[in-house]
Amino acid sequence: MLVKPARIIRFALQNFWRNLWLSTVTVTVMTLAFLSVNFFILSNLFFDTASQAIESRVNMTVFFKAAAQESDINALITRLQGLPIVSNVEYITKDKALDVLKQRFNDDGSTLIQDTLRELDTNPLSGNLVIQAKEIGGYGELQEIVKSPEYESFIEKQTLDDRQLLIAKISTMKEHVLRAGIGINIFFALIVVLIIFNTIRMTIYTRKREIGIMKLVGATNWFIRAPLIFESLLYSVIAILITIVIVYPSLGAIQPYASKFFDSQTLDVLGYFSNNFITIFGTELMAAFILAFASSSIAIGRYLKV
Repeated sequence: MLVKPARIIRFALQNFWRNLWLSTVTVTVMTLAFLSVNFFILSNLFFDTASQAIESRVNMTVFFKAAAQESDINALITRLQGLPIVSNVEYITKDKALDVLKQRFNDDGSTLIQDTLRELDTNPLSGNLVIQAKEIGGYGELQEIVKSPEYESFIEKQTLDDRQLLIAKISTMKEHVLRAGIGINIFFALIVVLIIFNTIRMTIYTRKREIGIMKLVGATNWFIRAPLIFESLLYSVIAILITIVIVYPSLGAIQPYASKFFDSQTLDVLGYFSNNFITIFGTELMAAFILAFASSSIAIGRYLKV
């Protein structure tokens, strides 16, 4: 007997509606599993963005002595800019440092300090370099370079705005969340397998007489098995579609708050999920197909004697 795809789909849909309650439960659990996966993807994106935002604010400042020569400073700048670990070097001259200080206290409304700054005959400040490394691990090497004896004559001191502890805490939180996510998704996967197994078993039980008649009229084993397997795959397709319908409006609602929270770091959650749509939802659907196929095949092999 030639198995027509349209007939297989029709029989699978009939089975779906016959066991509507079990089908609804199965789709609901699979949807919850998909939602939990996407929640942990979103959490991972937030943690990564937070770490990048903090790393972008880490910098090292090198203060020069008042007698520092411009030629020495320029030589140091040239060396630092040539290092692959350095992303940016900003030289703040004595005059610029004084202008920044005046502007800061002018904005704060500190009249006493403003008057004091106006009375200065000479600039008491020194120039400095603000250095940013490409990775936070590069600051150790930069500190060693700046401490070299060749720069002792014109470097007063150096300071590092170190936020490594905060980054470490964020990484630890990320690991805990991901571990919890793995555990929750394994739990959902087991529940999905058990529910699909039970749904297919119930379908076989309720269609026992019908299957016997089909065998008597010459139906092949594949003709009987195919609708049951397709039915289990149908749960995955419906669940992933419901997930997409839930996820995208939710991301749209989250986007303004995420943009406001990460004001110094671009975070486009909608764009991220759209750009990785095939990877995210395709992988989830493929994993669901594997679980559904495996559980339905086990149920068919155990309860369907064909």
